[in-house]
Amino acid sequence: MGRLTPILQRRVVETVAAIAAGEARGTALLRQLVANNDNRKLICMELADRLEAAGCADLALAMWRAACDFDPRDPEVALSRARLAAALGHDDEATASRARAEGARLAAPALVEAKAAYEASRYDDAVAALQAALAAAPFDGRAWMDLADNLREAGRHREALDAIAAMRARFPQAPMAVDAVERMGRTLMAMGRLAEAGEALSEWHSSMVHAYGAAASRLHGRQPVMLHVRRVEEVAERVVSIAPSVPVVVESPNYHPPFRIDGPTDERAPPLFVAHVRDAQVLGESGVVARGDDLVVYDEAASPSLRQDNIPEYSGWVDPEGRALTFAPSAITARLDAAVLIGGRAASNYFHWMLEHLPKVLFLDPEGGDAALPHLVNERMPRQCREAFELLAPGREVVALTKESRVAVGRLVLPSLGGIMHDDARVPLSKRMIAPETVRRLREAVLERVDTSAPSPKRVMLTRPNSVRRGCVNEAALAALLEARGFALIDPVALSFSEQVALVHNAETIVVTVGAGMTNAVFMREGARMIGLWGESVPPHYFAGLAPIVGAEMIFARGTPIPGSHPDPLHRDFVVPEAHLLDLIESEEPSWPNEERRASS
Repeated sequence: MGRLTPILQRRVVETVAAIAAGEARGTALLRQLVANNDNRKLICMELADRLEAAGCADLALAMWRAACDFDPRDPEVALSRARLAAALGHDDEATASRARAEGARLAAPALVEAKAAYEASRYDDAVAALQAALAAAPFDGRAWMDLADNLREAGRHREALDAIAAMRARFPQAPMAVDAVERMGRTLMAMGRLAEAGEALSEWHSSMVHAYGAAASRLHGRQPVMLHVRRVEEVAERVVSIAPSVPVVVESPNYHPPFRIDGPTDERAPPLFVAHVRDAQVLGESGVVARGDDLVVYDEAASPSLRQDNIPEYSGWVDPEGRALTFAPSAITARLDAAVLIGGRAASNYFHWMLEHLPKVLFLDPEGGDAALPHLVNERMPRQCREAFELLAPGREVVALTKESRVAVGRLVLPSLGGIMHDDARVPLSKRMIAPETVRRLREAVLERVDTSAPSPKRVMLTRPNSVRRGCVNEAALAALLEARGFALIDPVALSFSEQVALVHNAETIVVTVGAGMTNAVFMREGARMIGLWGESVPPHYFAGLAPIVGAEMIFARGTPIPGSHPDPLHRDFVVPEAHLLDLIESEEPSWPNEERRASS
């Protein structure tokens, strides 16, 4: 087996045992396991194998069917389904599944080509590649969706509508049929057919409510409004510069063994500023700012023109006049004479909070009175995020931002984010960065307030026992290997924020799976080393850029991704060979000189 992280393995074993024993809770456990995880296909595969071994062949076949639905691009899944179907006498299903496997195999190169073309904004090339892929694999609903998206981006709107109609006809009962209605609305909006786009919006809302319940619709508790997209400089009463944009050389992350070279690239770090906007409204927990009929874009990475699935207030629907359809909470929940916006999108994530949002408190003029204003801060945040806020902004009045928030503010103080984290694959990786000035200010302010004098281990592995996505599935074996070599094994979730800072600051070598835990690299000592366990998933440029600013070293121990562990290759689980990690642990010299690296950044 070995496809899943240990926590999911245990849950699969428990579920299969309950089903095999005829326990009533077995079905409920299965539904919960499949419904609440990103890597559902891999879970279904694991369930299928174990259910078949337990003598539950019919249910095992159902799991192979579900796995095929979750990922129609994996020929091995289709072949496994064909094998079991044939064994159970379902000959037609077996034949069809073998045909799907062959179609998926033939379509694979064209899908790779289409993805590269899309990321390079070569939409016509992406369309051609997707059409070739669909000729071999017409059952691939994701390819139909991608085809519609690329046709729309290419301005081929009528063809996009045709692709959407074909998709809805082929998959009338599948979840993607609901997504197809949303794509239709985007396309109609881009064509200026606003009345028809409105009808599509209504149909999309009804479909979401029918399929998933009222809370799943973006119109649940919200109203659609059309807002002109404006840069903050266009609408602000004044903008105070904190740090100008500066040239930065973005190096390729340092992989071991060597991997692709993505640098060096010349970029510009984002400018840092504080804007003052009159008569504004802050919408939802994403920190979307509206002013009258304007949508105020104060973060380059949060433009409605980008793919912003993590901002529920944005629809991605933009008309020819540059107005964006925005989902605003229906009622004003608070009125304030003045306030500072500190929170925003993804603030519940430790990385985004620490490096994009929390530094805003350091950009305020301590003599200007803004620090005494109420601070708009996300209600949903981990304990350590709140502790960090209290450390840097003790005693501040806080107004909570929730999904339902619509806060009217007479004078909104709007600090810039500490960096730019684009979520759109079309934006070059090198542009995803935290401003060096943000790192310097945050590091200095935190280390001034945290006692780092207590003894702590010099060699540390930060574990992730409850990881369910982009997990290192052999982490336990690596941990045992490191513990035998004097490493302390520590789960950072069990520590307070200050304890995490002190631990990282005093360590000489830190091993951690790539993820939010690498954020604390900003508190490392000069000359220290952080080794990230990485599985060829999301390229870690934004982490790689942190350590050199403080004179530390960051290396990524490259693992092998597990095919099919997540529908998106960027989120797959992985295995890091022990030899790769030992090479780095046992080498006494850094793989690159700190001073040279710092100079280049």
